[in-house]
Amino acid sequence: MHRTPPSRTPSSRQGGSAIPDTWGLGLSDERMAWVAGLRSIPRRVGLLGMIGAALVVLVGLVALLGPGLSPYGKDDVVWVDVESPDSDSPSAARRLAILAGPSLSHPLGTDNLSRDLMTRVIHGSRIALIVGFGAALMGTAVGVLIGIVSGYFGGIVDIAMQRVVDSIIAMPGIVILLLFTQIGERSLTLTVTALGFLGTVSAARVVRAATLSVRGEVYMEAARSTGASDLRMMVRHILPNIVAPIVIIFSIAVGTNILAESGLAFLNLGVPGPSWGNMVSEGRAFLDSKPMMSLAAGGAITMTVLGFNLVGDGIRDGFDPTRRSG
Repeated sequence: MHRTPPSRTPSSRQGGSAIPDTWGLGLSDERMAWVAGLRSIPRRVGLLGMIGAALVVLVGLVALLGPGLSPYGKDDVVWVDVESPDSDSPSAARRLAILAGPSLSHPLGTDNLSRDLMTRVIHGSRIALIVGFGAALMGTAVGVLIGIVSGYFGGIVDIAMQRVVDSIIAMPGIVILLLFTQIGERSLTLTVTALGFLGTVSAARVVRAATLSVRGEVYMEAARSTGASDLRMMVRHILPNIVAPIVIIFSIAVGTNILAESGLAFLNLGVPGPSWGNMVSEGRAFLDSKPMMSLAAGGAITMTVLGFNLVGDGIRDGFDPTRRSG
C-alpha cells in the first residue's frame, strides 16, 4: 500500500516542537524565537525598566532632532524690544535678554550671556550622549576583552592581569582623570578616552567573574573535546552566555560617565561647549537670583542618568531568576 510521506513542518524539525506563529508572519522557528524574545522584554524588565527606556529614548530623540528644530543656535544672543524713553521716537530700543525668566519664546529663560537655555540644554544632550556612550563603549569593550582572557586562561595570565586591574583600582579616579587632562587641551575625545579608561577596570572584574562561572559548564567541555580553539571557545561559547552582565555594565556606565563629565566641569576640565556640566557650573554664581541656569541642566542630567540606571536595573532583574521569583 502506498504511503504518503510525512510533510516537513516546523514541528517535525529536529530539536523540538515549533514555536507557534501567533502573528501569522510565516517565520521560521529561529526567527519566531527572536520575536518571542522581543515581546517578552517588557515583562522581563518590569515597569521601572520600561520607564527608564522611555526616558532614554526621549533624550535620544532630543539629541537627534532637537538642534535642528530649535529657532536659535547654541551661542546665539537673544535681544528684546523695550519702549524708548523718548516718547517722540516711534522706534523701540533693544537690549540683551540677560537672565530673562521663562516665557513663550524662551521656555527656560536665558543665561547670563543672553543665550536661550532650552537651546543649550538640547545641544548639551548630544555632548552628554557622546560622552556617555563613547566612554561606556570603550570601557566595556576593553573590559570584556581583559575579563574573558583573564577568566578563561587563568593561572599566570589571570594573576598578571588582575594585578594590573588592582593597581588601577587602588588609584583615586579623580587622580587618573587629572593625569589624562595633562596629555593635551580639553576636548571631547580626551574626555571620552579618560572616562573609558577609568571604566575598563570595573567591566573587567565583572566579566572575569562571569567567565569563571561558565568556564566549567558541560557545553564548554563538549566544545573543547571537539578540538575548538581557544579563540572559538571565548567568542562562540563564553561571550554569548555572558551578554546579560555586559549589557548591564554598559547601561549603568553611560549614566556614570555623564555624571563624571559634570564633575569634571566643576574643575574646569570638562568638555568645551554647552555641556550640561558646564551649564551647572556656570549657573552656580546665580543660584540665589536665577537658579534656572543650573536647574535646567541639572534636571536633564538627573533624568538621563535615572533612565539608564533604571534600564540597567530592569535588565539585571529580568535575567536574574532569584529576583524574578521574589
